[in-house]
Amino acid sequence: MELYLGDRLGAAPQSREWWHDSGMTARYRPFVSALPCALTAFLVACSTPGNYRNDAAHEALLQTLRQCLVEVSTSAKSKDFISPCIARDVSSLNGIARQRLVDALGPPRLCLDQTEINFPQKDDCPAKQYPLWSFYRHAGSIDIGGGPQLVCVTDTSSRCVTVEWRRTR
Repeated sequence: MELYLGDRLGAAPQSREWWHDSGMTARYRPFVSALPCALTAFLVACSTPGNYRNDAAHEALLQTLRQCLVEVSTSAKSKDFISPCIARDVSSLNGIARQRLVDALGPPRLCLDQTEINFPQKDDCPAKQYPLWSFYRHAGSIDIGGGPQLVCVTDTSSRCVTVEWRRTR
């Protein structure tokens, strides 16, 4: 009686690595596919908050905003003035350090919290209040309100979570 061993004679053994086992791959496939997404989300969450980067484009935006504030103060006082800068997208400044924004634009005009508006003390607002810069002026008036304001909505880390345009009443 002869025993047929087929192609097994002289063939390399059929060992599989743990990661090659079809049962393991099928069982853990959802985890393996989710791993790159989870890693990307983790890296994004741990990166610098917001969009702000200390580069030439952001520096140019800050200089433009500063120039617009100067134009507000030097424009003809006999008629209302609203800066054309309010059409600019300032969302790229999200994440900027609050002090960096104050350094670039000068002291804020007003300080805002949930219940009141105050004038800044020294060069900045108290930590719990948001700094505002006025990009308008009413003719012959020193009133506050009724125009577009650039607002730094801060968080506990003294960064502007958002930099946005708001219109006051």
